Amino acid sequence: MPESIVQTMIVVIAVLVIGLVIFGYASAFLAPTEAFTIAEQQAAQIAAQTTISPGPLLVSSNGTGSMLVEAYDPSYSGNYTLYVFLIPSYLATSVGAVTPNLPVVDNVNFKVYLPNGIQASAVTATRIYDINGNELYQGKLLVYTIPANTPVTINLYNVPNQGKGYYVVIWLMINNGLYMFRVGYAYTGLPSSTG
Repeated sequence: MPESIVQTMIVVIAVLVIGLVIFGYASAFLAPTEAFTIAEQQAAQIAAQTTISPGPLLVSSNGTGSMLVEAYDPSYSGNYTLYVFLIPSYLATSVGAVTPNLPVVDNVNFKVYLPNGIQASAVTATRIYDINGNELYQGKLLVYTIPANTPVTINLYNVPNQGKGYYVVIWLMINNGLYMFRVGYAYTGLPSSTG
């Protein structure tokens, strides 16, 4: 009889260990998937209500450009993350599909300034997703954190051809600390008339 108790205990312990292993594996797999799905849904909700208003690109003779941008969502009071790059004007009709890693893209240096003149804080983005969970970009981008509903100034350096034949693409992202989602984009160029 004591042998049957020992055997029963061994079986119970084995079942518990197997159950804990299965639970641990399922938790390790499902928790990140669930976190990504929740972040994706939040990004989609913000994207549905966010408007990006870019001003025209003004470029000086030395190739330094400047523009104003505001990301507006009356129900959102958090921060966005912003990245800008230049595309040739012939890609304007495909601006939603153009990413910073394409060979025709000009990733110019830029800085973002808040209304009080202080430079916005910069962070490095390594992966950016769209609101459907598709990966748009993988690499390293220096992006800037900006407040919602506040106009910011973007200064671009070494703009080719004084901006003629180019558009500035503005990517607006949400960064929840784990994942970065593009919640909107816009583009702008030189003013149509300067006189």
